[in-house]
Amino acid sequence: MKQTEYNNLQELVSFNIKYFRYVNKISQEKLAELANLSPEYISSIERELHSLTIDKLELIAKGLKIDPYQLLKIQDVDKNILMKINKGRQYNQKM
Repeated sequence: MKQTEYNNLQELVSFNIKYFRYVNKISQEKLAELANLSPEYISSIERELHSLTIDKLELIAKGLKIDPYQLLKIQDVDKNILMKINKGRQYNQKM
């Protein structure tokens, strides 16, 4: 299943960060720790309040254990994970 309705690249990258967090079952706080960024920054990226620099995109990808290009492409998404993302904050809480 593809999630193909994105208005811009920032929206796509924000979705992909959240999607890969859910795939890896990690919180925003844990991703921030792994990427050496603040939890507030991760949250603001996922909510599309800030744009990423290439350096930070690479740090986040490394924290997610994926190649950076994966954050820039439309993914074939798991419908169960997509439902969890749409339901709420399951992996936004500390783990």
